[in-house]
Amino acid sequence: MSELTPPQRIAVCFNAAVSGAGGLARELSAQIEEAGRTATLGALPDPQAGDAAEFRAHLEEADLLICVGGDGTVLHASEHAAATETPVFGVRMGRLGFLSEVTSDEASSSVARVLEGAGRLERRSTVRAQVNGEAPHYALNDAVIGRASLGRTISVGARVDGVLLAEYRADAVIIATATGSTGYSLSVGGPILPPESEEIILVPVAPHLTSANALVLPTSSEISLYVERGYEAMFTVDGLRERAVDSGSTVTIAHGDRHVDFVRLGGPAQFYANVAERLGWLRSDHVLDTPDA
Repeated sequence: MSELTPPQRIAVCFNAAVSGAGGLARELSAQIEEAGRTATLGALPDPQAGDAAEFRAHLEEADLLICVGGDGTVLHASEHAAATETPVFGVRMGRLGFLSEVTSDEASSSVARVLEGAGRLERRSTVRAQVNGEAPHYALNDAVIGRASLGRTISVGARVDGVLLAEYRADAVIIATATGSTGYSLSVGGPILPPESEEIILVPVAPHLTSANALVLPTSSEISLYVERGYEAMFTVDGLRERAVDSGSTVTIAHGDRHVDFVRLGGPAQFYANVAERLGWLRSDHVLDTPDA
């Protein structure tokens, strides 16, 4: 954890598909300029278009990226921020998220604090995935091998550091980061990891006649997932990019050499408050009679 230096050059992006995001992004850009800082404004590039050179160029010159939309928008923007090592501050337009720091109503006052250097940097790790030794993909949430069509499972062998761990006939196999531990992995029974943890989660989805236990692996581990002959699968990275994986292919996954720094205004324990609220662990009609922390 480190303190935030007052940013001077800020890139502001928004999800054009989210109602109100563009207008709020323009308001924040004007606020930044009025504060005597430099702001660049633009819509987040389409992940399927593959043309993000101009957006990356803005990030190369920026001290901070403010992202307006929601957790999905922040996740997409983080792909670029990881490459340029630009800290991210997320503003959500909708429901409670784990990546977006503040709501739209809190945005103006919160950005004013950030411009003054308030807050801390929370470093999130990634995983690096390669299909048959090709160019690597970096995932902040997860890398997934899943079935290519409904009604048919895939057969995937899993090795950890060269040791055969399991042969899954399942809907999918998820490799998740700490950030991804509150996403798809959690929905199939995976554990929740502290946000700055660097461990890696391996968990199968609906395995047939095989245990569905999740496994938490150290950062030094290398995971190999190979698609058995006669099966076809899809490989996805953070749900943003996907490609077909042919029968007999291998996906190698390890701790990534990139990271994403998120600007946080609350303390580290705020993560657990968000988890409790998002997952409904606290009853709204009852307050426990416990001593204050």
